[in-house]
Amino acid sequence: MEAEKIRLVIRKYLSEQPRNSAEIAALLASREGYSGSLDLALLMESDPNIVRIGTVRKSGMAGSTPPLSEWATEEWVKHHERAKPERN
Repeated sequence: MEAEKIRLVIRKYLSEQPRNSAEIAALLASREGYSGSLDLALLMESDPNIVRIGTVRKSGMAGSTPPLSEWATEEWVKHHERAKPERN
């Protein structure tokens, strides 16, 4: 599966709600033709329509594994963004 097709699949998956890196990897692994050889974080960071919105901490986990990133589409973020308070 080529990188642009993977980005389209990820964007569609994220359009419903934000997802973490593990959920996205599981979705792609279940799809035929995905080899799993791409760096998903790098792939998503290179897409201007996908943004990292935070990290998911692994409760009780010790070790050097980094926390999972949480991703959303730019459109989802704009739609759910809080209104900025007016200043007097």
